[in-house]
Amino acid sequence: MDSLILRQLIVEYQHLLRNGVIRHVQQLDAHTIALKISPDMQTLANNTDVRSTVYLLISSHAVHARTHLLPDQPKGQKQSHFAEFLFRHLARSVITDIQQIGWDRIMQITVQPYAELLEPGPKSLMVELMGKHSNIILVDQSTGKILESIKHIDDSMSRVRTVEPGEPYQLPPQFDKTDPLELDVEGWFEIFIDTSPSWRKLMQAIDGISPAIAKEIIYRANCESFSLGTTGALDSQSASNSLDLEQAWLAFDQVRAEWTSEAGQPQIVTDDQQSLVSTIALQQLAGATSQYFETVSDAVYAYYHAIEQKEIMQRQFQALRQMLKRRQQTVERKLNQLWDDLETADKAEVFRQQGELLTANLHRIKPGQVEVEVMDYYDSDLKMRKLRLDPGMSPSQNAQQLFKQYTKAKRGWSVIQQLVSDNEAELEVIDHYRIQVETADTVEDLLSIRSQLAGKGWISDKSGPKNRNNQGETTFRRYTSPDGFQIYVGRNSNENDLLLRRVAKSNDMWLHARQIHGSHVIIRNPERKPGIPMPTLLLAAQIAAANSKAKHSSHVPVDYTWFKYVMKRRGAGFVHYTHQKTLSVEPRVL
Repeated sequence: MDSLILRQLIVEYQHLLRNGVIRHVQQLDAHTIALKISPDMQTLANNTDVRSTVYLLISSHAVHARTHLLPDQPKGQKQSHFAEFLFRHLARSVITDIQQIGWDRIMQITVQPYAELLEPGPKSLMVELMGKHSNIILVDQSTGKILESIKHIDDSMSRVRTVEPGEPYQLPPQFDKTDPLELDVEGWFEIFIDTSPSWRKLMQAIDGISPAIAKEIIYRANCESFSLGTTGALDSQSASNSLDLEQAWLAFDQVRAEWTSEAGQPQIVTDDQQSLVSTIALQQLAGATSQYFETVSDAVYAYYHAIEQKEIMQRQFQALRQMLKRRQQTVERKLNQLWDDLETADKAEVFRQQGELLTANLHRIKPGQVEVEVMDYYDSDLKMRKLRLDPGMSPSQNAQQLFKQYTKAKRGWSVIQQLVSDNEAELEVIDHYRIQVETADTVEDLLSIRSQLAGKGWISDKSGPKNRNNQGETTFRRYTSPDGFQIYVGRNSNENDLLLRRVAKSNDMWLHARQIHGSHVIIRNPERKPGIPMPTLLLAAQIAAANSKAKHSSHVPVDYTWFKYVMKRRGAGFVHYTHQKTLSVEPRVL
């Protein structure tokens, strides 16, 4: 926020806030407060245009220090010693004056505390909007000492001045510059007696001149001697050394007349690279668009609100993208380990072959034998194969031991296949949300995605309602059938769509209550078995019935078919399917 915009804001404040009563002080974040101000009864009676209650925002943010009125009551309030201190001293105080200190970015709000307070003497709220040195300071006018500040600055932090309770209040260092309203043509020529006008020189010599205004003056003075860069702003090195001094004065006087005129139109001027709050048309920004507002405060609010929304969106975007990346890496590590385990489980077939070869050659094995050589009829060349034996076991027991190892490894292989399938499904879901994050257009879109991920337990969401039923339930609602099959159930339209578009494979079994609105149910079949056992089908059908509109019926028809016969149609959850069969089941809630 530059000095000129602050000056024009204060003109609005003097009309709207003078004689107003401070009703509340609210801390919005570590560097921002909001004052709830109501006009006195006389002001309301004399001016029907005055709003009954307004909220004045004051921020000492290092980058976005500012002040403006808020369109609505601010949401959220943080515990703050500073806000509580201000409330104790300023509650029911009357604002007697609002001024700008010279042309500095400093606003002084003078208040007369309520008569019943212990210290009824007038106080000043000093609002210093000066980049990283911004501060909000309450000063006792009778003693000139600081009562409290939102930022404490001791002598180890600054050699220029300290800002601590009990210390005398000092203004920030002042610069010897010319007042732009008092500058005449003689003073103009004195400033540039030894140098040609440039926008940097204007800022150094004249108080309250921002870079945008300085560049506008030089541009208007002789725009043909300048080349606009890609940003539309003037380059400090592009000024002509022969710029006419009198022509520059006329341009300055013209711009000064525009921003001192009451006819100025508050606006946000935007080109491809930047946005500026202004009350005059900026000719230097060729091709820029302007958004107009009724008041300077409205323009300043819209400008910083857009910046805040952009920063919030960027933070949410980065947080969600990093969370999804970390989760993807975690799942990929699990998959790598599962694939290694799967290679080990693949030895089940070796155990089976050895057991059958041993069984076919039991008659050739003598008790206590440690090794036997048999013909490998699994080999196309019928090569001989050596089998190790446990001499403490009979030949038949050795064969049974191999079949036990086969059964155990085979069972492990099925479990690992299901785990691989689950993790691959989760990768599909992660990729789905990654695409949603990358293509989100608004903060609301990203917050909606964050809420969905919080519901899955993937990310913490302290601001949202806690849903204990969903904690740790990462992807869909899952059940395991007595036969070891994983059953997935879509909990909402989004998850139903995910099941159909990203997760279900052609060899999975799909179930849905027949012609009844409800959840899509998938029986995962990573081993591509030709059929699903009936106990698993019945359980999945009961679950589908329980997650449908007919969940209170005694019998619900549920269609099932291989997913390769299911075709997704337009609209969330709409499908067309063939080759279906139907089970009539009683809904079962697990």
